[in-house]
Amino acid sequence: MTAVQSRVLRQGGPALRFDAPVLPDGARADIPVIANLFGTRHRVAAGLGIAPEGIAELGEFLAALRAPAPVEGMRDALSRWPMLRAALATRPRLLRRAPVQQEVSEAPDLGVFPVQTCWPGDAGPLITWPVVLTRARGSAPDSAVQYNAGVYRAQVIARDRVILRWLPHRGGAAHQRSWGSEPMPVAVALGADPALLLSAALPLPETVSELTFSGVLRGSRADLTPARSIPMLVPARAEIVLEGWIHPGETAPEGPFGDHTGYYNPAEPFPVMRVTAITHRTTPLYLSTHTGRPPDEPSVIGAVFNDLVLPVIRQQIPEIRDLWLPPAACSYRIAVASIDKRYPGQARRVMMALWGMLAQFSYTKMLIVTDADIDVRNWEDIAWALATRMDPARDVMILDHTPMDYLDFASPLEGLAGKIGIDATAKIGSETTRDWGQKMALSPEAEAFAEELLGGLQAPTGAR
Repeated sequence: MTAVQSRVLRQGGPALRFDAPVLPDGARADIPVIANLFGTRHRVAAGLGIAPEGIAELGEFLAALRAPAPVEGMRDALSRWPMLRAALATRPRLLRRAPVQQEVSEAPDLGVFPVQTCWPGDAGPLITWPVVLTRARGSAPDSAVQYNAGVYRAQVIARDRVILRWLPHRGGAAHQRSWGSEPMPVAVALGADPALLLSAALPLPETVSELTFSGVLRGSRADLTPARSIPMLVPARAEIVLEGWIHPGETAPEGPFGDHTGYYNPAEPFPVMRVTAITHRTTPLYLSTHTGRPPDEPSVIGAVFNDLVLPVIRQQIPEIRDLWLPPAACSYRIAVASIDKRYPGQARRVMMALWGMLAQFSYTKMLIVTDADIDVRNWEDIAWALATRMDPARDVMILDHTPMDYLDFASPLEGLAGKIGIDATAKIGSETTRDWGQKMALSPEAEAFAEELLGGLQAPTGAR
């Protein structure tokens, strides 16, 4: 299934449905598998409730929600109605009868679900699209705004045991620490609706609940329902929900598994979830994916999120014109930014601001800053800027012992690594003692003449 999905994704093909997946014992599962749901930019945009051309506009809207400008008069207030409507859509709606609880099993058996073992060296079956819901100790079970939703790897190790892999800086780990010596309730939604799944993957501020924020993307309130065996709310319209507890100090070695770096990560201890109940629709679908060297579904989603968060970044760093996180660089290990440069040292200030702005940028090991005339999404433009505007002895900034993804095998220490910032902007003022070269360009009149002339000619048949 991984091989089929990978090939279809690389060709820009459709979402896939496997009607009769084979279980490890050779039997055919009764539950179909859906894969490659987010395999194209168009489908990711559809999950956000928009067309691809609306991604930038949605980014501006989300930036305005994050930091709205003061209202100026009644006309301006009325123009903000879509924003108010979106805010109202974040309030969840409780359902007493939920599709996800059409079937309830309090003797859970994960073996009936077609959980993939994606790569030959994987340690076992891995749930790859789980929306893991947690809440802090002391919060009310019906206070959805206090919930955290994250997409964490979930390794199946027994019919009622799952390992949840969350790193210390993630919301789930923070909630687990808050429970101290008490067991923590956990719910895992499989086959959540795209708005919730993408909200769980978005780099939202820690104070924003992904569960409630999904209402903004969906354009309607999230439907929740009380879980059957734990004090939690769960997505009422998911396909499958796992309910259970994490007990203090109970861990198991998770992995190795193939990861987005293109390598297997080593086994490490992570919390074990004891599954106390499984609820699902009468005829559920199992949503799955695989993670590997890009392109994969997470890298396709990452490319869309790149454009989605750009307006938020511009709020904090206004001189940024464009920002690109190349998918081939694991979607966040390298970033290229173009700026409107006005003063010496500005490129370095932008580098430090980006590294400190979002937690995700703390894992970006290389930052390249260029002028606004460079297309940061074009490697040829980037190479030209590096070759003609950067001196290695003057324009490179090296940092040491900074936070880094545990999965970065190139780092000398787990969780700590260096960072490099490269100033590929034209040097001004005190940045140089030499006269800077004048950039060559044809006149607009010449370019227009060439376009008009060649537009009326037809290339000979068979021209190479």
